[in-house]
Amino acid sequence: MPMKKPCIAVFDVGTTSIKVCLFSPDLSLLACSVQEYPLQTAGPCAEVDAGTYLSAMRRGVAAALAQAEGFAVAAIGLSTQGETLVPVDRAGEPLHPFLVWLDARAEKEAAALGAAFPEQTFYETTGLPAPSGALPLAKLSWIRQTLPDVFSKTYKFLLLEDYLLFFLTGNFLSERSLQTSTGYFSLQTDDFWEDALQWAGIPRSMLPDCLESGEKAGVLLPHAARFLGLPADIPVFTGAMDQTAAALSAGGFTPGTITETTGTALVAAACTDAPVFAKAHHVTIYRHAVRGRFLYLPIGNTAGMALKWFRDEFCRDLPEQEAYRRLDALAESVGPGSGGVTFLPYLSGSVDPDFCPQAKAAFFGATLSTGRAAFARAVMESVAFLLSDFLTLLEALSCPCKALYSLGGGAKSRVWQQIKADVCNRTLFVPACREASAQGAALLAAWGNGWLSAPEMPKKEPTACFSPDAEAVLRYQKPLARFHALYQAVKPLYV
Repeated sequence: MPMKKPCIAVFDVGTTSIKVCLFSPDLSLLACSVQEYPLQTAGPCAEVDAGTYLSAMRRGVAAALAQAEGFAVAAIGLSTQGETLVPVDRAGEPLHPFLVWLDARAEKEAAALGAAFPEQTFYETTGLPAPSGALPLAKLSWIRQTLPDVFSKTYKFLLLEDYLLFFLTGNFLSERSLQTSTGYFSLQTDDFWEDALQWAGIPRSMLPDCLESGEKAGVLLPHAARFLGLPADIPVFTGAMDQTAAALSAGGFTPGTITETTGTALVAAACTDAPVFAKAHHVTIYRHAVRGRFLYLPIGNTAGMALKWFRDEFCRDLPEQEAYRRLDALAESVGPGSGGVTFLPYLSGSVDPDFCPQAKAAFFGATLSTGRAAFARAVMESVAFLLSDFLTLLEALSCPCKALYSLGGGAKSRVWQQIKADVCNRTLFVPACREASAQGAALLAAWGNGWLSAPEMPKKEPTACFSPDAEAVLRYQKPLARFHALYQAVKPLYV
């Protein structure tokens, strides 16, 4: 019987689904299984039970291995959402459901945190614009004050990747690219921020030790191996937060390469080795998975979510399986500028380039002759306008765009990609592998396992590139100016 070829298994854990992906040592995608699960939500709370994550992992492993006959898992990598937090006892058993990153129950504690530390001090220490109720630091304080019985039994506070590392290896470990969004990690010291922990009343001993991304965290324990249907003793490597891993997969560990991800949100990622902590507007800065480097991360809360909202509320007649393809066709039937219709995509406030949590969405410029196609294109154009603003913002922070890569679900739309290229007057490249976060985690595992030498990245030609059309670039100047003018005109009305 022929020997099976080695592969890397990656657990890419998102908000409502986990992707179990298998990669060859040269990072070619062999298989991908998506397992969805529900959030438990009520008011500002958003939770998931630990068993939900683990069961989805087990289902995903079985499905992925069934797709990749002839391969055997020889290394394990991880990529997860940031901020999702759980208290565990000495045996690593969760004492409460995971508080998902969307959970905003700690607003009162966030306000107290804001009063305890000057805003600029908080920003220059953590790289985070301002405290919020979703911040793990605020949630630590909330648990200590609101759930004293849970707190008294807590041995460690773990983020999602930390918990999975413990389940797989039995070791309480984390990595710095994940801790960077907690509010208790200092970019200045590359370590936990003691002043913040003291404010929350949390001793450092209640947090896991930190490794670098791509370091060996241990080997797969027998009980975890049986649960997942894998052999024991497979080496397990630390990963990276999903946005950081995605940037890594597209070569975003060298200055000049910028990735834009049009998923639920619009996120741009630009690498720097000398972050600027501006005073006028605070752009999120993360510690990179590559030591000594950082990521600027301008964020627009609703991008793909805005198009989904438009589809769900105004296009219910479109067949579900064809809805986005039909929206593409509608948008393509209208020229640049959407027939004079402009959309502000602030369905959940504005973060960048102007921080305004109260911001609301708006359509402007419709007439009796305006049809649905113009509104569909206007939604797409609004995201492109934001991306253009993000590139301008990054250039002002000494991060010029020399190469622009598109990731996320939005990269599947040829129409949307061309709109972005024309608005930004940039060529957009779509990487061959669509599973960017998982591929970034696989790259870290390949580095850690010695299959690739850091910071080597196997060269993969993009599957598509979209170059700007000179005429469309000119036609977009007025619509972009109108987008900016409209926001300034309605901003005083936000309450």
